[in-house]
Amino acid sequence: MKKITLCLTLASLAVMGFGQLNVDLIAHIPYNEDLNDVWGWTASDGTEYGLVGLHGGVSIVSLADHDNVGEVAYIPGPGSTWRDIKTWGNYAYVTNEEDGGLLIIDMSNLPGAAPYSYWSPDLFGTGPLLTCHNLFIDEFGYCYLAGSNLNSGGVVILDVATTPGQPILVGKGPNVYSHDVYARNNEMYSSEIYAGHLGIYNVSDKSNITLQATQTTPFQFTHNAWLSDNGNVVFTTDERANAPVAAYDISNLNNIVELDEFRPIATVGQNVIPHNVHVWQDWLIISYYTDGGIVVDASRPNNLIEVGNFDTFFGAGAGFNGAWGAYPFFPSQTILVSDIGDGLYVLEPHYVRACWLEGTVTDAVQGAPLTGVEVKIQSQQPNDDVTNALGKYETGQALAGTFQVRFFKQGYQPKVVPVELVNGQLTTLDVELQPLNQYSLTGITVRNNDGTPVEGATVIVSGEQGNFQSVTGGNGQFNVSAIYEGQYDIYVGRWGYLHQVIPDIQVADNSAVTVSLDPGYQDDFYFDLGWQATHQVQQNQGWTGEWERGEPIGTYRADGALANPDLDIQGDLGDQCYVTDNGGGSNSAHDVDKGVFTLSSPLMDLTAYDDPAISYYLWFHNGGGNGSPDDSLVVRLSNGTDTVTVESVKESGSDWRPQSRIRVSDFIQVSDQMQIFFVTGDLDPNGHIVEAGVDDFLVGEFNVVGTAEPATAAALKIYPNPFEESVRIEFELGNKAASTQVRLLNATGMEVYNWTLNDGNGAVQTGTSLPAGVYFVQLIADGKLVETRKMVKVTR
Repeated sequence: MKKITLCLTLASLAVMGFGQLNVDLIAHIPYNEDLNDVWGWTASDGTEYGLVGLHGGVSIVSLADHDNVGEVAYIPGPGSTWRDIKTWGNYAYVTNEEDGGLLIIDMSNLPGAAPYSYWSPDLFGTGPLLTCHNLFIDEFGYCYLAGSNLNSGGVVILDVATTPGQPILVGKGPNVYSHDVYARNNEMYSSEIYAGHLGIYNVSDKSNITLQATQTTPFQFTHNAWLSDNGNVVFTTDERANAPVAAYDISNLNNIVELDEFRPIATVGQNVIPHNVHVWQDWLIISYYTDGGIVVDASRPNNLIEVGNFDTFFGAGAGFNGAWGAYPFFPSQTILVSDIGDGLYVLEPHYVRACWLEGTVTDAVQGAPLTGVEVKIQSQQPNDDVTNALGKYETGQALAGTFQVRFFKQGYQPKVVPVELVNGQLTTLDVELQPLNQYSLTGITVRNNDGTPVEGATVIVSGEQGNFQSVTGGNGQFNVSAIYEGQYDIYVGRWGYLHQVIPDIQVADNSAVTVSLDPGYQDDFYFDLGWQATHQVQQNQGWTGEWERGEPIGTYRADGALANPDLDIQGDLGDQCYVTDNGGGSNSAHDVDKGVFTLSSPLMDLTAYDDPAISYYLWFHNGGGNGSPDDSLVVRLSNGTDTVTVESVKESGSDWRPQSRIRVSDFIQVSDQMQIFFVTGDLDPNGHIVEAGVDDFLVGEFNVVGTAEPATAAALKIYPNPFEESVRIEFELGNKAASTQVRLLNATGMEVYNWTLNDGNGAVQTGTSLPAGVYFVQLIADGKLVETRKMVKVTR
């Protein structure tokens, strides 16, 4: 009999990067196959055993010696992604979704032999029991089968107490598919996943089961449910990206009320999926897929607070990876967590009650309750809440002590209040916020080299108090009215110009600014500068993949690799880029399908450049599907007469590719009607996962200046790079320029320094007063951008 044992030291924990709060690792057992659910059993001598569902069977693990945790029995079975395990007396009952019926394991001789059999009767005269998704055994010894091949997947009830190891059919529920089931005190809670609700039934008479109530759950994909210790609250999960664990007051089945929804604050909005929730002494123990095992204090079910966690998944992203099941019911309080790809985790929880913080926020002048106020405890433990329509908030954390609490709502002065938080205690904190005055911000946008007003420029005024937008008129003027007092950054962009950033503008009265724009072509896609998305599709329905501008939403393959990017290029302006069908969830839900999709730039007049070069960053992922991936991302360039391919990417990746830089004259004659196209597609019947992206578009001069003498590459040297204190920037142009500028920009594009020199060769020393961060050095000769280099200042 095989035996698997692995004890991890604190050093190896640090290397593997476990995230944990109030939960310690006892042991970890890896397997050579995927895991599914896990359950536990305590023998009459007090020995605790883990019952681990595997793709190929069931592994029984002895926890008698925490320093030597190992497998004592392995029961083979049909290969199945899904197994569920429950116990009654000395027997374990195991379902699977492939074949064979109900597996029954006799555990009375453990750690010795564990004989087993498969139970597969014809219960209703419609054929034998072969497959089943889930099961539950209540306090009376009734076993509830959910999602079997009988009764259309509706619940089937067996008696496993009267003749242990030999089930007896006693009843069935309605023929509504049940994905999971829980029962206590003759009430059955059926997770009717495809109906999108929880069904609550009275099962006192197993031959006459009656529906008491139904409750739709938040994402209408009810996966499992568990009852509170007092029976007044039921907790549910929906197996959907970003879905919560919900709490419902069911003390009155004629008036079920949602009390709260829990999501792990650290990964809100990242497509993380909850799987199964269990309740032990008013703590929720949740297997939360890629977030691992999570412990939530539910003793105040209207304010669910995370008080423990242990992350078992080390890959990137979300999806159906990580923690499948959890078992928290051992007398020792040991928790078992089954990770699909990484084995069994044996954990020691340190259960603590939450420090609850609740109160009401009102307008200091009018006294009215304020909705939408952000409430955040300034703590190392992630937390967050927003006041409701009554101005009430309910938050908290596991950590006790003195903390600062920040209250913020746009249009009001932020407020920070100290508070003392105590485990197991509710602290009430009511706060008033002072409204801010509103002013107007006016300005004019002009062309830098001659002061000509720039019409049609987008002006974004951005700060904590909100984002305000305007467009310049024919005289270059703009007006942003009703802007709250405070500090803002001003961003200005227009096609045909380099964007400009003016930071830290203080609005305390009616203010005016002047913005100068340098001619050029640049788009970090912070602004909508007029790019067009078009498509040619195989059919009118079922296609996806249109190019979209926005903050990219990452999608992940089963192995954790990114398909769609989750971030734009770092260091450019804003957090947006162009990607194909920017949707979350499954990597196959929003990828390119059944068509060819083109992103087209506005027209460019590149005749003013001596030797124009176009740079950009690309994302391309191509995998999965039918047959070998055979798709591509093609870049084409047109001068209004001819169109040529300048780049074709077929290599799949899960990161932004290195910067592409195209010398226009190497491919096509320069004109005043230039246009660039980014084209990708995926056609049936050989569909694959295809995702594409574009970011950080810029036109500049190629690294050659002048033609009177032999061409010499412009040299821009930065050393050391990265640097800690100071940095030397050297430049050398092949031909002398009438004027040379070296511009230093920060990561947002704001000019930090500008050195004007009268020679084509030289050097500057800088950096001492710069804060750590990413910077860009631009070399400009006779008013034309020659080269841009990135440099980084780091802290010691």
